[in-house]
Amino acid sequence: MKTLSELMDRALELDDEARTRWLAELATGPHATLHPLVREMLAKQADMSTTFLLSPASGGKSVIAGEPASAALVVGAHVGPYVLDRPIGQGGMGAVWLAHRDDGTLKRQVALKLPLGHRSGALAERFARERDILASLTHPNIARLYDAGFNADGQPFLALEYIVGQPITEYCDAQQLDVRDRLQCFLQVVDAVQYAHGNLVIHRDLKPANILVSDDRRVHLLDFGIAKLLDDPVAYAADSELTVVTGRALTLDYASPEQIQGTAVGTASDVYSMAVVLYQLLTGQKPYTLKRGTRAELEEAIVGSDPPRMSEAVRRRNGGERLARALAGDLDTIVAHAMRKDPQQRYTTASAFADDVRRYLDGRPVLARPDSWGYRAGKFIARNRLPVGVAVRS
Repeated sequence: MKTLSELMDRALELDDEARTRWLAELATGPHATLHPLVREMLAKQADMSTTFLLSPASGGKSVIAGEPASAALVVGAHVGPYVLDRPIGQGGMGAVWLAHRDDGTLKRQVALKLPLGHRSGALAERFARERDILASLTHPNIARLYDAGFNADGQPFLALEYIVGQPITEYCDAQQLDVRDRLQCFLQVVDAVQYAHGNLVIHRDLKPANILVSDDRRVHLLDFGIAKLLDDPVAYAADSELTVVTGRALTLDYASPEQIQGTAVGTASDVYSMAVVLYQLLTGQKPYTLKRGTRAELEEAIVGSDPPRMSEAVRRRNGGERLARALAGDLDTIVAHAMRKDPQQRYTTASAFADDVRRYLDGRPVLARPDSWGYRAGKFIARNRLPVGVAVRS
């Protein structure tokens, strides 16, 4: 599947005359739906200013890997056009600050993400294009990417919509939601992922910490496509912080087998990661039980071992029999299907995953389960208990 950025790369390789012919072919070809976006972005490209991506300290040259990014992260400090208000998150990949814009253009608070690692000479134009692609994702369940660039000392920054909420697992536990309500929350996740996939953007790091739920029970996906935005092929040569941020899964527990193996990552990878989130959301535990608890053991399990069915996992816990009965059958089948090792054997799309969850909620046969007359008849009877009971008595 071609990405929007790949189409842009192709367009920019052509001279004006060849590009005009190529655009005409794109308008009627298999990627015709992307033609308006490509044309609009090419128009922007013609007069795009990329000076905001260059470090003044480097004399107007792109920042090279190994140069320090030593911005003082203190309240009131400036990062690009933003002023830091207070820290709201810290981790191995960097820091997140509540910030506001201070150049007179907009007066809104943002979550300013300051990732570790340095740019290594990747084209500023490509960085700007990826920013524009991600900023075009407008969905009620996806936190917006407003801006991206580099501070004066070369540190990259990402300005995202500020969301107040809890990770989906913590929210559902705190609200003591039952299985059906948890599935309804999860469907918001899948619908947002399908929207992004429809715009040829893959998340690549779906996990509870990136899925926040606000007090109105609305789901907000964070960091959509950030791995792609920060991507730099030069960084793949070394196991650097940037490689961890871009080329490999940011959080191993939710990584797909293909991410572990370093093979091509497509939409099926997000389907797998969503299934791991759903497994944890419904059982209260992650799929793989480890003896040593090492990274290598987890990687081996993700690539080569099938996790226990959800019902089996909760049945092992004291008092888990009632939940086990709720998860056994269709829900077990749905999650197991979405977590298959071979990406081609999973649900082909996020919407197919969502459709089977909705079929379960509606009491209809799920498509992941082998078809049989007895299974369909049982589902029909369950959905129509009163009419069937009357017919039997008569």
